[in-house]
Amino acid sequence: MKSNYKKLGKYIEVVNIRNKDLKVEKLLGVSIRKVLMPSIANTVGTNMKTYKIIQRNQFAYGPVTSRNGDKISVALLEEYDEVIVSQAYTVFKVLDENVLNPEYLMMWFRRSEFDRYARFMSHGSARETFDWDEMLETELPIPFIEKQNEIVKEYNTIVNRIKLNEKLNKKLEETAQAIYKHWFVDFEFPNKNGKPYKSSGGKMVFNAELGKEIPEGWEVGTFEKVIDKFISKRGKSKSLMNLNQFSLEFKFPVISAMNVKNGKIVKNDTIPYINIEDYTEWMNPTLDTDDVILTSEAPLGESYYIAKNSDIAISQRLYCLRTKKNVLSGWYLFLWLKLPLVQKELEERSSGTTVAGIKLSELKKVSIVIPNEEVERTFVFQSKFIGNTIEIYNKENQILIQLKDLFLSKMSKVELEKEVEV
Repeated sequence: MKSNYKKLGKYIEVVNIRNKDLKVEKLLGVSIRKVLMPSIANTVGTNMKTYKIIQRNQFAYGPVTSRNGDKISVALLEEYDEVIVSQAYTVFKVLDENVLNPEYLMMWFRRSEFDRYARFMSHGSARETFDWDEMLETELPIPFIEKQNEIVKEYNTIVNRIKLNEKLNKKLEETAQAIYKHWFVDFEFPNKNGKPYKSSGGKMVFNAELGKEIPEGWEVGTFEKVIDKFISKRGKSKSLMNLNQFSLEFKFPVISAMNVKNGKIVKNDTIPYINIEDYTEWMNPTLDTDDVILTSEAPLGESYYIAKNSDIAISQRLYCLRTKKNVLSGWYLFLWLKLPLVQKELEERSSGTTVAGIKLSELKKVSIVIPNEEVERTFVFQSKFIGNTIEIYNKENQILIQLKDLFLSKMSKVELEKEVEV
């Protein structure tokens, strides 16, 4: 053991309080993302008296690691005073929070190094587990409590900024979608007098394809009519490239379908990078601002709008859609793709047994309302800044997430000139 490391067993103990009188109803489970979240287990007919009560600042963990890939399920209860968890979990607490800050300990559990350690130390035949005895033997640096609190405060500053950006982006996305629906689904865009078009008596005509009325002069076309380029790497594996971690040389991210969700680039720790030579060869043509990235399968129908930074390489299961700018913008297309009726059509046009995906030939047939050019141009002028702002916040969060991970990785090097003896 490193001289400045302490065994965790000196600082924690098991808590085994059962929900005997059924006083606690909130049931949570521990995810591999290391958070307590609503349980998806079917509890009909289950004796909830045997479930364990976990209180604020206590931990729960599932010892089985063989089904979790490279992660161990452990979480700290922070949002509630008390909840219940399955009896399959081990609940434990810090003996003295004036010696060991529970949030500091949770930071240690979030480290990828701890996941690797727990997986390596797991044992068993039918299933491998990281049992309580192994948890007690875990070694970590435990500095003076003031130092721990300082580390936690710095870490939470980053985490809270990420949460704030996500909250701001959610509000921006909801605002953009609400405006879009008002203009292009409800057809209440401003008329020449600044009044809502449809409710002010604007002329409507029935469209058989949509089964509803649309403004006079508008039409319903297909993606093939409005999209200039369908960029795809179908059948080409990114393993053909020289993939590396981000650096000054390897600075072009290669994203796949799993990295696009809810209008954002996610799972940044899974994204590899390539150099300029590979990027130039792979991305021909390159992506551009106002392009839209769409997942073709696993999952189908997730999209991302490129507002500012187009230095992205795409791999399989992704399409990049570039609109004909004299017809409509990518920003309009991006918001159209988010409508439930469009998601439904994508699903209906998908095929496949194990995984549902949409072929290019079917994607080209997807319907889209083509509005009056002046109306669409006005909408883009008034709302496109939202897309730019969303990308700025997303990019900031990508950097903050990398900083957070770096912060966690350096915990083993924390200054321990004031060690704690127990």
